[in-house]
Amino acid sequence: MSDETPDLAAPVPSPQPAIGSPRSPIQDPESEIQTWALALRDTVADTLIATSGLPQATQSFLRAGHFATPGDLRDAIQAQRDLVAQLHADQVVQVGPTPPRGSITLGRTGLEQVESAFAALLQGMSPPAGIAPLGGIRELYHLLSGDYEMTGVFHPDRVYLANVTTSTMAGLVANALNKLVVNSFQTYPRWWDPLVLQMDFATLQQIKWITLGGVGELPTVPEGGAYTELTWDDRTETADFVKKGGYLGITIETIDKDDTGKVRSAPRALAQAAWLTLSKAIAGIFTSNPAMSDGYALFHTAQHGNLGSSALSWSTYVSTRTAMMKQTELNSGERLGALTRPYYLVVPIDLEMTAMQILASEGQPGTGDNNVNPLAEGNEHDSRLAAARSRVITCPIWTDATDWVAAAHPNLYPTIGLGYRYGRTPEVFSVASPTAGLMFTNDTLPVKVRFFYATGPIDYRGLYKHVVAG
Repeated sequence: MSDETPDLAAPVPSPQPAIGSPRSPIQDPESEIQTWALALRDTVADTLIATSGLPQATQSFLRAGHFATPGDLRDAIQAQRDLVAQLHADQVVQVGPTPPRGSITLGRTGLEQVESAFAALLQGMSPPAGIAPLGGIRELYHLLSGDYEMTGVFHPDRVYLANVTTSTMAGLVANALNKLVVNSFQTYPRWWDPLVLQMDFATLQQIKWITLGGVGELPTVPEGGAYTELTWDDRTETADFVKKGGYLGITIETIDKDDTGKVRSAPRALAQAAWLTLSKAIAGIFTSNPAMSDGYALFHTAQHGNLGSSALSWSTYVSTRTAMMKQTELNSGERLGALTRPYYLVVPIDLEMTAMQILASEGQPGTGDNNVNPLAEGNEHDSRLAAARSRVITCPIWTDATDWVAAAHPNLYPTIGLGYRYGRTPEVFSVASPTAGLMFTNDTLPVKVRFFYATGPIDYRGLYKHVVAG
């Protein structure tokens, strides 16, 4: 057989369809459609995963999963992004294209580092070791908003810290200010503290201060005899909560000028405002002389026997002391004696030295024979002076230079009540985000301060006031 002779035994290849020619009919069209649909699903899923920006190990984990809809896959990708961000947040803090600010050495996340750095900035201190300091309020704003153009708009694509949202800047500023306001407020001289009965309440319902009485002396119970049921009376004074507050606006101009000193002074200003507000409210009880539940003013000569007109001196203090100790229990007529004996002298700034001399002098002030002063506590000069200082309360709000008040100790006989809701210090809140409210309309980041309290008289028997004619 020559080379040109065809091998009839060799298999003949099947003819291939030309490009673009129609395919031969298939036996199961629905099966082919399903096959193509599955292939398209896998391709789309692989594309979404590949373009997610997630690490390869995380992508492999997602490819091994089954997702019923594209929405399920997108949710899974976002969940993995959040997880990766949290895992890496405690390793690097990076601002845009700049190199990392530093590694965390104290276990703080990136956002916690920034918060710590901002707190140190407000206090004029260096942040803890391992945390880069902030250069100013402007750097903080850029870091948490990505708004380098200072337009007041949040740019999430430029923020490289995990878990930063449109409200992060406002919340971080409010939290830092709140801590400093509380610290500042607690250092202020709260002259009213020794005088008042202070309580915390769980609701904003009207406060009811109750004075009990009418029991008098306990009766004798004979051996084997029955106890007698006691009768008692009460009188209720009420006080309504008031809400005090406002907001400070941190403007875009303050941020752009990097006026950190202005922001740094905000906690002190808020604490001072809260102190002045509460101070005036309590001082006003003595000067406004409010009506009580019996229909008479707190200080009343005839009905309450606790109002005089004598200038402060050793002799007038003694007579006032006697009058207060002769006050009687509600509806029993029994003298209260030591319970209503004056412990504090409340005076304006002008009478502080006079009050100190009355309570600290070894001899009776104003007498020529230097009789012993039985009201002075302590044997030595320093101890007498220390005791007097603890009992003289100077009210800086009073403007009348001659009026004065004697008050019993609140642990023995409460006279002025002070109720708190949401804590005994003012609260600071953030009330806006960089894309809403005043930040959007007025280029202002508002920080709100709020203070709830209620104050008023409880009972008149432990107080005596002298209104001295000019």
